[in-house]
Amino acid sequence: MRVLIFGGSFDPPHVGHAALLTAAADRVRPDRILVIPTFQAPLKQGPAAPAQDRLRMLRLGLLPSLPRRWRRRARIDERELRGRRRVYTVQTLAALRAEHPDWELHFALGSDGASAWRRWRRHEELPALCRWWTALRPGTQARRIPAHFTVIPRPMPDVSSTELRADLAAGLDCSRWLHPRVADFIARRGLYGTGLISELAAGLKPGRLVHTLAVRRLAEALALRWDECPRRASLAALLHDCGRRIKKRRLARYARDHRLRVPLLAEIARRQPGLLHAYVGEDLARRRFGCRDRAVLRAVRNHTLGAASMSRLDIVLYVADAVSEDRTHPQAAPLRRLAFQDLHAAFSASLGAKLGHAVERGAWLHPLSVSLWNRLCAKP
Repeated sequence: MRVLIFGGSFDPPHVGHAALLTAAADRVRPDRILVIPTFQAPLKQGPAAPAQDRLRMLRLGLLPSLPRRWRRRARIDERELRGRRRVYTVQTLAALRAEHPDWELHFALGSDGASAWRRWRRHEELPALCRWWTALRPGTQARRIPAHFTVIPRPMPDVSSTELRADLAAGLDCSRWLHPRVADFIARRGLYGTGLISELAAGLKPGRLVHTLAVRRLAEALALRWDECPRRASLAALLHDCGRRIKKRRLARYARDHRLRVPLLAEIARRQPGLLHAYVGEDLARRRFGCRDRAVLRAVRNHTLGAASMSRLDIVLYVADAVSEDRTHPQAAPLRRLAFQDLHAAFSASLGAKLGHAVERGAWLHPLSVSLWNRLCAKP
């Protein structure tokens, strides 16, 4: 019996999954198709949606999206979900071989996973366990695909689950990438931060929400200008002030209770407790809003005090927060224009303006921001 295996997190399942599975089935002509969702993908952080929700979405969207001839031969194998632990593909394939020694196994895998082949557990054993198939998503370099893969020459949709989660959290329209029943299920269950703006509105003061949306607009525009991911910039901007849901007097307690790594926590708590909202916001973005993107979380953490090393996304968010359209200080408009001409110059100027304003008010300056300013000044 020829069996085609299709494994993954499916977090969420989308048209790209259906296109790849259909393309592989058309080539393999399997007698049976096994869709095997992981409980915890070894190369990824924890899934954003619970296992049972991902299983439900597969039944609602992936299987119905297949052509009828393959839909009738497809079923979902829940073995990895039932284990409720991280299971490696080599283990699953070895178990299938032991259970069904007469099966001819084939495995369909997205090009992103194929490109990361050498990071797989015991990857050198896998080619002997089954035959491997993939198809290139736009932007994937064919030379990164290992030689034992058969590349199916069929165009794939330019979509990934990671990008979809960010788009959904940012409130963008994702209907073209999702089966209608999956999209409806996500909305009803509130998965992936859908309804994020509404939830933010419920916890932020009206003026803070206006600021958040203004930061989002500018961050997206700057990301497009400077070749940064606009999805990440949008999500980071929406989440950057979520820590302000916590009252200022409770920020220090939150940081201590959740053991947040905050430089000079006691000093900030005594002198400028409002500065803690960025660190609390990073934690809330992960815990409450389900953000798993480390780059986004880092940008949220660094948008107020900065850091010794700032990524481009960090800088985009820092500048967007400092000079968004709702900012009324005299330097805001000129710095917005500068940001589209020279992002790093706008960053330095924004940091300088922030420090200068603090000095005028007689406020305490966090050494992290002062150190960052000194490093920027030392650069030629």
